[in-house]
Amino acid sequence: MRACTPLFLITFCLCACNKQVKEALPPSAGMPGEILVIANEEALEQVKALFETTYTSKDSLLVLAEKAESGTIENDFSFWYARHKAYESNEKLSPLVVVYETAGSCGDFSADLDKAGVKPTRKGTLPLEVYTDVWAKPQTVVRVKGELNPGLVKALSDIFHTAEKKQGLTGNLAPNPYCDSVSRVIQGNYGFGLKFPPQMSLQFSNREVVWLWQQTNQFYRHVFINIFSDSLKLETREQAVANRNLFTIKYVTNDEKTKTVVSENSLFPLRWSGFDAKGVAVLRGWYTEEGTYRRGPFVRYIYHDKPNNRYVAVDGFVFAPDQSRLSYVRTLELIAESLQFSR
Repeated sequence: MRACTPLFLITFCLCACNKQVKEALPPSAGMPGEILVIANEEALEQVKALFETTYTSKDSLLVLAEKAESGTIENDFSFWYARHKAYESNEKLSPLVVVYETAGSCGDFSADLDKAGVKPTRKGTLPLEVYTDVWAKPQTVVRVKGELNPGLVKALSDIFHTAEKKQGLTGNLAPNPYCDSVSRVIQGNYGFGLKFPPQMSLQFSNREVVWLWQQTNQFYRHVFINIFSDSLKLETREQAVANRNLFTIKYVTNDEKTKTVVSENSLFPLRWSGFDAKGVAVLRGWYTEEGTYRRGPFVRYIYHDKPNNRYVAVDGFVFAPDQSRLSYVRTLELIAESLQFSR
Protein backbone atom coordinates (compact mmCIF):
# COMPACT_ATOMS: atom_id res chain seq x y z
CA MET A 1 0.00 0.00 0.00
CA ARG A 2 1.35 3.44 -0.83
CA ALA A 3 0.35 7.08 -1.11
CA CYS A 4 -0.68 8.39 -4.52
CA THR A 5 1.62 11.40 -4.28
CA PRO A 6 5.35 11.84 -3.48
CA LEU A 7 6.32 11.05 0.08
CA PHE A 8 8.77 12.75 2.38
CA LEU A 9 10.81 11.07 5.09
CA ILE A 10 11.99 12.32 8.42
CA THR A 11 15.26 11.02 9.83
CA PHE A 12 14.84 8.68 12.78
CA CYS A 13 16.50 9.89 15.97
CA LEU A 14 17.50 7.55 18.76
CA CYS A 15 16.37 8.30 22.27
CA ALA A 16 19.11 9.42 24.62
CA CYS A 17 17.34 10.31 27.78
CA ASN A 18 19.08 8.22 30.47
CA LYS A 19 19.97 11.07 32.78
CA GLN A 20 20.34 10.23 36.43
CA VAL A 21 17.40 7.87 36.64
CA LYS A 22 18.72 5.47 39.26
CA GLU A 23 15.48 5.51 41.17
CA ALA A 24 13.16 5.82 38.21
CA LEU A 25 11.01 2.84 37.34
CA PRO A 26 11.77 1.12 34.02
CA PRO A 27 9.19 1.59 31.25
CA SER A 28 6.50 -1.06 31.15
CA ALA A 29 6.93 -3.65 28.40
CA GLY A 30 3.93 -5.22 26.74
CA MET A 31 1.22 -4.78 24.17
CA PRO A 32 -2.30 -3.38 24.60
CA GLY A 33 -4.83 -6.06 25.43
CA GLU A 34 -2.28 -8.40 27.05
CA ILE A 35 -2.53 -9.14 30.78
CA LEU A 36 -0.04 -11.02 32.96
CA VAL A 37 -1.63 -13.27 35.60
CA ILE A 38 0.60 -14.34 38.52
CA ALA A 39 -0.31 -17.17 40.88
CA ASN A 40 1.54 -19.63 43.08
CA GLU A 41 3.05 -22.55 41.22
CA GLU A 42 0.74 -25.21 42.64
CA ALA A 43 -2.39 -23.37 41.54
CA LEU A 44 -1.15 -21.91 38.24
CA GLU A 45 -2.88 -24.41 35.94
CA GLN A 46 -6.12 -24.09 37.90
CA VAL A 47 -5.95 -20.28 37.72
CA LYS A 48 -5.22 -20.43 33.99
CA ALA A 49 -8.28 -22.61 33.37
CA LEU A 50 -10.36 -20.28 35.53
CA PHE A 51 -9.41 -17.13 33.62
CA GLU A 52 -9.70 -18.76 30.19
CA THR A 53 -13.24 -19.93 30.93
CA THR A 54 -14.32 -16.75 32.76
CA TYR A 55 -13.05 -13.99 30.47
CA THR A 56 -14.53 -15.09 27.16
CA SER A 57 -15.94 -11.76 25.94
CA LYS A 58 -15.06 -10.99 22.34
CA ASP A 59 -14.75 -7.84 20.23
CA SER A 60 -16.59 -8.26 16.93
CA LEU A 61 -14.00 -6.01 15.30
CA LEU A 62 -11.50 -8.84 15.77
CA VAL A 63 -13.06 -11.32 13.38
CA LEU A 64 -10.40 -13.53 11.84
CA ALA A 65 -10.76 -12.61 8.19
CA GLU A 66 -9.37 -15.98 7.12
CA LYS A 67 -12.12 -17.73 9.09
CA ALA A 68 -14.89 -15.15 8.79
CA GLU A 69 -17.49 -17.64 7.61
CA SER A 70 -17.04 -19.66 10.79
CA GLY A 71 -17.49 -16.55 12.93
CA THR A 72 -14.11 -16.98 14.61
CA ILE A 73 -13.39 -13.91 16.76
CA GLU A 74 -10.47 -13.09 19.04
CA ASN A 75 -11.03 -12.57 22.75
CA ASP A 76 -11.32 -9.05 24.14
CA PHE A 77 -8.16 -9.62 26.20
CA SER A 78 -5.20 -11.97 25.93
CA PHE A 79 -3.87 -13.52 29.15
CA TRP A 80 -0.47 -15.03 29.82
CA TYR A 81 0.56 -16.72 33.03
CA ALA A 82 3.53 -16.93 35.37
CA ARG A 83 4.33 -18.32 38.81
CA HIS A 84 4.65 -15.87 41.67
CA LYS A 85 8.42 -15.46 41.27
CA ALA A 86 7.69 -13.55 38.03
CA TYR A 87 7.95 -10.29 39.91
CA GLU A 88 11.69 -11.02 40.29
CA SER A 89 12.16 -11.15 36.50
CA ASN A 90 11.47 -8.96 33.50
CA GLU A 91 7.95 -10.38 33.27
CA LYS A 92 6.97 -8.00 36.05
CA LEU A 93 7.30 -5.10 33.59
CA SER A 94 3.95 -5.90 32.00
CA PRO A 95 1.65 -2.84 31.97
CA LEU A 96 -1.30 -4.85 33.35
CA VAL A 97 -0.72 -7.48 36.04
CA VAL A 98 -3.15 -9.56 38.09
CA VAL A 99 -1.80 -11.25 41.21
CA TYR A 100 -4.24 -14.00 42.15
CA GLU A 101 -3.89 -15.02 45.77
CA THR A 102 -7.02 -17.00 46.60
CA ALA A 103 -5.41 -20.41 46.07
CA GLY A 104 -2.81 -19.72 48.75
CA SER A 105 0.11 -17.45 49.41
CA CYS A 106 1.63 -15.71 46.40
CA GLY A 107 5.24 -15.74 47.48
CA ASP A 108 6.66 -12.54 48.83
CA PHE A 109 4.38 -10.23 46.89
CA SER A 110 3.12 -8.52 50.04
CA ALA A 111 6.65 -8.00 51.35
CA ASP A 112 7.73 -6.68 47.98
CA LEU A 113 4.90 -4.14 48.00
CA ASP A 114 5.89 -3.06 51.50
CA LYS A 115 9.49 -2.70 50.39
CA ALA A 116 8.48 -0.64 47.38
CA GLY A 117 6.36 1.60 49.56
CA VAL A 118 3.42 1.34 47.18
CA LYS A 119 -0.05 1.91 48.57
CA PRO A 120 -3.25 0.69 46.90
CA THR A 121 -5.11 3.31 44.90
CA ARG A 122 -8.37 1.44 45.23
CA LYS A 123 -9.80 -0.47 48.15
CA GLY A 124 -13.45 -1.26 48.59
CA THR A 125 -15.86 -3.97 49.58
CA LEU A 126 -14.63 -6.32 46.85
CA PRO A 127 -11.64 -8.55 47.68
CA LEU A 128 -9.21 -6.73 45.41
CA GLU A 129 -6.68 -3.94 45.60
CA VAL A 130 -5.28 -1.84 42.76
CA TYR A 131 -1.73 -0.50 42.71
CA THR A 132 -0.13 1.95 40.30
CA ASP A 133 3.46 1.80 38.99
CA VAL A 134 4.78 -0.98 41.22
CA TRP A 135 7.63 -2.45 39.14
CA ALA A 136 7.36 -0.38 35.96
CA LYS A 137 5.74 2.78 34.65
CA PRO A 138 3.01 3.08 33.54
CA GLN A 139 1.63 -0.03 35.19
CA THR A 140 -1.50 -1.25 36.95
CA VAL A 141 -1.27 -4.21 39.33
CA VAL A 142 -4.47 -5.77 40.62
CA ARG A 143 -4.23 -7.95 43.71
CA VAL A 144 -7.16 -10.38 43.93
CA LYS A 145 -7.79 -11.99 47.30
CA GLY A 146 -11.16 -13.65 46.77
CA GLU A 147 -12.80 -16.24 44.57
CA LEU A 148 -14.06 -14.98 41.22
CA ASN A 149 -17.78 -14.22 41.23
CA PRO A 150 -19.92 -12.15 38.83
CA GLY A 151 -19.29 -8.92 40.73
CA LEU A 152 -15.54 -9.46 40.90
CA VAL A 153 -15.36 -10.51 37.25
CA LYS A 154 -17.10 -7.30 36.15
CA ALA A 155 -14.94 -5.16 38.42
CA LEU A 156 -11.77 -6.66 36.94
CA SER A 157 -13.05 -6.17 33.37
CA ASP A 158 -13.75 -2.51 34.10
CA ILE A 159 -10.28 -2.08 35.60
CA PHE A 160 -8.64 -3.70 32.56
CA HIS A 161 -10.38 -1.35 30.10
CA THR A 162 -9.92 1.77 32.22
CA ALA A 163 -6.26 1.11 33.00
CA GLU A 164 -5.39 0.43 29.36
CA LYS A 165 -6.90 3.70 28.13
CA LYS A 166 -5.44 5.69 31.01
CA GLN A 167 -1.95 4.30 30.44
CA GLY A 168 -1.98 4.96 26.72
CA LEU A 169 1.02 3.78 24.69
CA THR A 170 3.39 1.87 26.96
CA GLY A 171 6.90 0.47 26.83
CA ASN A 172 8.13 -0.21 23.31
CA LEU A 173 5.14 1.78 21.99
CA ALA A 174 5.97 4.94 23.93
CA PRO A 175 6.87 7.96 21.77
CA ASN A 176 10.54 8.87 21.47
CA PRO A 177 12.31 12.09 20.35
CA TYR A 178 11.54 11.32 16.70
CA CYS A 179 7.83 11.01 17.47
CA ASP A 180 7.93 14.17 19.54
CA SER A 181 9.61 16.13 16.74
CA VAL A 182 6.99 14.97 14.24
CA SER A 183 4.23 15.82 16.70
CA ARG A 184 5.56 19.35 17.01
CA VAL A 185 5.53 19.72 13.23
CA ILE A 186 1.95 18.44 13.08
CA GLN A 187 0.97 20.71 15.98
CA GLY A 188 2.46 23.74 14.29
CA ASN A 189 0.94 23.05 10.88
CA TYR A 190 -2.51 21.80 11.85
CA GLY A 191 -3.25 22.90 15.41
CA PHE A 192 -3.57 19.43 16.92
CA GLY A 193 -1.25 16.76 18.24
CA LEU A 194 -1.35 13.06 19.04
CA LYS A 195 0.80 10.26 20.41
CA PHE A 196 2.10 7.51 18.15
CA PRO A 197 4.69 4.71 18.55
CA PRO A 198 8.26 5.00 17.22
CA GLN A 199 7.67 2.10 14.84
CA MET A 200 5.59 4.47 12.73
CA SER A 201 6.99 7.19 10.49
CA LEU A 202 5.52 10.24 8.83
CA GLN A 203 5.26 9.49 5.13
CA PHE A 204 3.02 12.13 3.62
CA SER A 205 1.11 15.31 4.43
CA ASN A 206 -0.80 18.09 2.72
CA ARG A 207 -3.56 20.48 3.76
CA GLU A 208 -6.16 17.70 4.21
CA VAL A 209 -4.12 14.58 5.04
CA VAL A 210 -1.44 13.53 7.52
CA TRP A 211 -0.24 9.95 7.03
CA LEU A 212 1.74 7.84 9.51
CA TRP A 213 2.55 4.22 8.82
CA GLN A 214 4.53 1.09 9.54
CA GLN A 215 4.99 -1.58 6.88
CA THR A 216 6.79 -4.93 7.14
CA ASN A 217 6.76 -8.15 5.14
CA GLN A 218 4.20 -9.60 7.59
CA PHE A 219 1.78 -6.72 8.13
CA TYR A 220 1.11 -3.03 7.77
CA ARG A 221 -0.67 -0.53 9.98
CA HIS A 222 -1.46 3.05 9.07
CA VAL A 223 -2.78 6.15 10.81
CA PHE A 224 -4.56 8.23 8.20
CA ILE A 225 -5.64 11.67 9.48
CA ASN A 226 -8.17 13.59 7.39
CA ILE A 227 -8.94 17.30 7.88
CA PHE A 228 -12.07 18.75 6.27
CA SER A 229 -14.77 21.40 6.69
CA ASP A 230 -17.64 20.85 9.09
CA SER A 231 -20.02 22.06 6.40
CA LEU A 232 -20.09 18.40 5.37
CA LYS A 233 -22.91 16.45 6.99
CA LEU A 234 -21.88 13.51 9.16
CA GLU A 235 -25.12 12.64 10.90
CA THR A 236 -25.55 9.05 9.78
CA ARG A 237 -23.48 5.91 9.39
CA GLU A 238 -23.94 6.08 5.63
CA GLN A 239 -22.52 9.61 5.53
CA ALA A 240 -19.56 8.54 7.69
CA VAL A 241 -18.84 5.59 5.40
CA ALA A 242 -19.04 7.79 2.30
CA ASN A 243 -16.66 10.28 3.92
CA ARG A 244 -14.06 7.60 4.66
CA ASN A 245 -14.35 6.17 1.15
CA LEU A 246 -13.89 9.65 -0.30
CA PHE A 247 -10.44 9.94 1.29
CA THR A 248 -9.24 6.37 0.80
CA ILE A 249 -10.25 6.35 -2.89
CA LYS A 250 -8.42 9.64 -3.37
CA TYR A 251 -5.21 8.79 -1.53
CA VAL A 252 -4.85 5.06 -0.82
CA THR A 253 -3.92 2.72 -3.65
CA ASN A 254 -2.32 -0.71 -3.90
CA ASP A 255 -0.12 -2.46 -6.45
CA GLU A 256 -3.22 -3.52 -8.40
CA LYS A 257 -4.39 0.11 -8.60
CA THR A 258 -7.74 -0.79 -7.03
CA LYS A 259 -9.87 1.16 -4.55
CA THR A 260 -9.71 0.74 -0.81
CA VAL A 261 -13.23 1.09 0.61
CA VAL A 262 -15.30 0.23 3.66
CA SER A 263 -16.50 -3.36 3.54
CA GLU A 264 -20.22 -3.72 4.15
CA ASN A 265 -20.19 -7.50 3.85
CA SER A 266 -22.41 -9.12 6.48
CA LEU A 267 -19.48 -11.21 7.70
CA PHE A 268 -17.64 -8.11 8.88
CA PRO A 269 -19.28 -5.79 11.42
CA LEU A 270 -19.71 -2.06 10.88
CA ARG A 271 -20.46 0.06 13.94
CA TRP A 272 -21.23 3.78 14.15
CA SER A 273 -21.67 5.91 17.25
CA GLY A 274 -22.77 9.46 16.51
CA PHE A 275 -21.22 12.56 18.02
CA ASP A 276 -21.22 12.61 21.79
CA ALA A 277 -21.26 15.62 24.12
CA LYS A 278 -17.52 16.12 23.53
CA GLY A 279 -17.99 16.25 19.77
CA VAL A 280 -16.46 12.85 18.99
CA ALA A 281 -17.99 10.20 16.75
CA VAL A 282 -16.55 6.75 16.05
CA LEU A 283 -16.85 4.46 13.04
CA ARG A 284 -15.46 0.93 13.40
CA GLY A 285 -15.45 -1.76 10.79
CA TRP A 286 -13.50 -3.45 8.04
CA TYR A 287 -12.04 -2.18 4.77
CA THR A 288 -11.29 -4.16 1.63
CA GLU A 289 -8.92 -3.63 -1.27
CA GLU A 290 -11.32 -4.25 -4.13
CA GLY A 291 -10.41 -7.09 -6.45
CA THR A 292 -8.08 -8.69 -3.89
CA TYR A 293 -8.37 -10.89 -0.80
CA ARG A 294 -6.77 -8.21 1.36
CA ARG A 295 -8.89 -6.66 4.07
CA GLY A 296 -8.52 -5.59 7.67
CA PRO A 297 -10.13 -3.77 10.59
CA PHE A 298 -10.18 0.00 10.98
CA VAL A 299 -11.14 2.46 13.72
CA ARG A 300 -12.03 6.04 12.78
CA TYR A 301 -12.45 8.74 15.41
CA ILE A 302 -14.02 11.92 14.03
CA TYR A 303 -13.42 15.04 16.14
CA HIS A 304 -15.53 18.16 15.64
CA ASP A 305 -13.22 21.14 16.04
CA LYS A 306 -15.97 23.76 16.33
CA PRO A 307 -13.74 26.82 16.91
CA ASN A 308 -12.07 26.13 13.57
CA ASN A 309 -15.19 24.95 11.73
CA ARG A 310 -13.67 21.62 10.78
CA TYR A 311 -13.58 17.89 11.41
CA VAL A 312 -10.41 15.94 12.10
CA ALA A 313 -10.74 12.20 11.53
CA VAL A 314 -8.03 9.96 12.99
CA ASP A 315 -8.32 6.69 11.09
CA GLY A 316 -6.21 3.65 11.94
CA PHE A 317 -6.26 0.52 9.81
CA VAL A 318 -4.25 -2.69 9.74
CA PHE A 319 -3.60 -5.63 7.44
CA ALA A 320 -2.16 -8.63 9.33
CA PRO A 321 -3.06 -11.93 7.65
CA ASP A 322 -3.13 -15.05 9.84
CA GLN A 323 -2.13 -13.06 12.91
CA SER A 324 -3.74 -11.85 16.10
CA ARG A 325 -5.00 -8.32 15.53
CA LEU A 326 -5.83 -7.50 19.14
CA SER A 327 -2.74 -5.44 19.97
CA TYR A 328 -2.75 -3.72 16.57
CA VAL A 329 -6.36 -2.58 16.88
CA ARG A 330 -5.98 -1.53 20.52
CA THR A 331 -2.88 0.49 19.63
CA LEU A 332 -4.80 2.29 16.89
CA GLU A 333 -7.59 3.07 19.36
CA LEU A 334 -5.10 4.52 21.85
CA ILE A 335 -3.49 6.65 19.13
CA ALA A 336 -6.86 7.99 18.01
CA GLU A 337 -7.95 8.76 21.57
CA SER A 338 -4.75 10.72 22.24
CA LEU A 339 -5.61 13.60 19.86
CA GLN A 340 -5.52 17.05 21.48
CA PHE A 341 -6.36 20.42 19.88
CA SER A 342 -4.41 23.62 20.43
CA ARG A 343 -6.71 26.34 21.76
